[in-house]
Amino acid sequence: MVTRLEVALDAQELAGDQRALLDLIDKLQFAQLDNVKLPQIVVVGDQSAGKSSVLEAITGTPFPRDAGACTRFATEIRLRRAPQASITVSVIPDKNRPFPEQERLRQFGGMVNTNMPFEQLMRSAVDMIAPKNIPGRFAARDILVVEKRGPDMPLLTLVDLPGLVRNANNDQSLEDIRTIEALSDRYMKSSRTIILAVVGGNSDYVQAPILTKARHFDPNGSRTIGVLTKPDLTESIGLEDKFIDLVMNKDKRNDFRLGWYVLLNPGPREAGQPWPTPEERRRVEDSFFNSGKWAQVPRNICGTRALMQKLSVQLQLHIGKHVHILRKQIQKALDDTNAELESLGIGKDTPEEMRIELVELFSASKELVIPAVYGFYKNPPKKTFFRVTADPRGTPAQNLRARASEENDRFSQRIRAQGRKLNFAMPPASGDLDDPAPINHAKREFVTSEVEMLLRQIRGTEFPMDAKPRAVYMLFQSYSENWPKLAQEHKDNLGVVCNEFLGELIDYAWPKRMREPLRRHFLDPQMKALMAKAQRELDLLMQDQNLEVQPYDPEYEERLRAWHIASSQNGARYTEAEEVLEKMLIYYELAAKTFIRNTIVQVVERHLLQGMYGIFNSVEVLGLSNEIVEAIAAENKETRDRRQTLKVQKKAIEEAKDICASLAMRKELRAYAEDAPEDGESTSDDEAPKPVRRSTSKRSRRSRQPSSGEFTPQPQPSRGYDDNTRYSQPPSQAPPPPSTHAPSTTYGPIRPEVTVETDHVPDTGYTTRPPQAAPPPPPRPGKVRDEEGRAYSPTSTTRTPRGAPEQYYTNGGGYSPNHPFGNDAVEFEASRRRKPVRS
Repeated sequence: MVTRLEVALDAQELAGDQRALLDLIDKLQFAQLDNVKLPQIVVVGDQSAGKSSVLEAITGTPFPRDAGACTRFATEIRLRRAPQASITVSVIPDKNRPFPEQERLRQFGGMVNTNMPFEQLMRSAVDMIAPKNIPGRFAARDILVVEKRGPDMPLLTLVDLPGLVRNANNDQSLEDIRTIEALSDRYMKSSRTIILAVVGGNSDYVQAPILTKARHFDPNGSRTIGVLTKPDLTESIGLEDKFIDLVMNKDKRNDFRLGWYVLLNPGPREAGQPWPTPEERRRVEDSFFNSGKWAQVPRNICGTRALMQKLSVQLQLHIGKHVHILRKQIQKALDDTNAELESLGIGKDTPEEMRIELVELFSASKELVIPAVYGFYKNPPKKTFFRVTADPRGTPAQNLRARASEENDRFSQRIRAQGRKLNFAMPPASGDLDDPAPINHAKREFVTSEVEMLLRQIRGTEFPMDAKPRAVYMLFQSYSENWPKLAQEHKDNLGVVCNEFLGELIDYAWPKRMREPLRRHFLDPQMKALMAKAQRELDLLMQDQNLEVQPYDPEYEERLRAWHIASSQNGARYTEAEEVLEKMLIYYELAAKTFIRNTIVQVVERHLLQGMYGIFNSVEVLGLSNEIVEAIAAENKETRDRRQTLKVQKKAIEEAKDICASLAMRKELRAYAEDAPEDGESTSDDEAPKPVRRSTSKRSRRSRQPSSGEFTPQPQPSRGYDDNTRYSQPPSQAPPPPSTHAPSTTYGPIRPEVTVETDHVPDTGYTTRPPQAAPPPPPRPGKVRDEEGRAYSPTSTTRTPRGAPEQYYTNGGGYSPNHPFGNDAVEFEASRRRKPVRS
């Protein structure tokens, strides 16, 4: 059960939350995050639609028509409440500009005063951001910010986009038109954007580009507010009735769930004539909308004040709905920014400062080398270099000892499987001494073709029947001729393993700008030196293969005696050649074990793995020349600019994070967000509107509800009291015939000082006054769903809001003007009382 809004917050806290919501968007806009789409209201319309007049009416400030402020780039208009009136102009620079240009644009601006008129300040901003006669001026992604403060200002932020142009002219080429279209599309296609579509009454709206775009990006009309300007000109073109039907939502093709509003543009002024005050403009609007055919249009959708109230409340509810999703995206943006800043490192200017930075990086790198070489893979404090889970792709390069052990195992297996020149095996050393016939046959052939011939060719001065001691060594050297090749491959493989480890290490621990020069100027020479030492050691092992050293291993004698016994059984005799071959094979098996161990210990361990310790020895940095230090640690201008840009962006993100965290913990916003559907929208600039689908299910026909992503025009239903909710009664409880208009619910800003007009009934979304007493409860109708997919069951056929407070009946069917939070606080609390029904 959600706590009542007026009990949970006092008026001052509520106004503070309003400001916090808009401050959050201001910070995110300043940060210009690509992966965060902002909840915002975007003003779009044709160039001749009177869009500037709408902005002037909302702000009370005339925008210079010839300055081009609203025709070349996005303009953010912020209205804030303050004791003293003021207007300031500033620029949010495009983050892709070079940092000096960003700083130049940030320093621009100031407060409007007698020495700096608003018109002059606007022209200066336009000339700085998008100067004339410069190609691509319409493609600028800088944002001009106009902030107006005053005691009567609503809490509101609008983004004004360049006016849509149908045909090229002297000032705008076809390329400019395409650029403006792309800029408008980029804002409008986000499902978090409320579209304020401005249409002029000076021409037929049927083919208005803005309405075509609104239907394309918002097919069901759930996030578009229509604004008609120049209603006084509709009679002259014979379309007055058609436009009245449009603003009363009777044109089903342009029926917007957030409603239509009508603003009367001021007439032409003489040179030097002062701009009309808000009171003067209101009197003119009252006079126009109280006469002629326009008198039938509900007053709650006429005039500047009604539009400002609608926009203020709608924007705040829209932002509050997305606060929790924004919080997650802000955290991700902060993590990404911190990671990039860390990768860039801390900039240094002198060789001494750079050398100190290198010493620190060498020390940090060695902290990672030690556990990698020893094989315990424990991350130093605040480090996450080593994985704590298994890698499904195989042993990660960070685990140097494990990778080396895997290669050592493969080398040992290759020596045993591929090291022999001929592939016949020794008989078992223990157990069964029988020699299988195929192996004996192969050995006998080798004895005949090789060993006996060798014994004849190496005869010397020895007596007949005497042994020839060099015969075994000579056979061994020929039989093990594959060892050098296999050992060379193993050494090269370990070199690759070490290089891959170093690559992972510097990618993790070193700034991005230093990685390539560090490899080129330091790591590559170091690794070449280690590989050269390993190669020299391997060459010595290969030379040792030519040494004729007898085996000092008792196993040799034991295995040879066992062979003698086995070969002499049953009176059998063996030849000298067979004995020489057997001696060589036994010697080979024993020498292979020694060779494998020596290669691993003396080549791999001594020079490669142990050599890794010395690479990141901090003392090495002291011996580097200033030229090498600068080549590694000095940064280019682009890197410095990028770091400064990221620092500014990080500050804005951190401020936005604090605001968002505070808002997300407000139980009113938390409860409101719980009712909102999970935001699964794409944040890509390429996101497209969802296609309109027709639902033919029996349930949909029974409840007369549009399916997800569809807005199916129906006869005018009774409207609920939530701006975002429209529903129809079941057929068994059909509403009364529709009235002559479809009013759009508007509320005053959620602020303690709001008052309600008493010259007309406040808009509650109903066409008749509610009864003075609640009627008896009707039969329980079937479940229906509102446009956000929430299932609920209406409990009354009247249009009296469920859960409305007592004040609702104290002012002739409208909310009491004395209610401490205004109409919207009660509306919001009442909408929260609607309990979802499980389907």
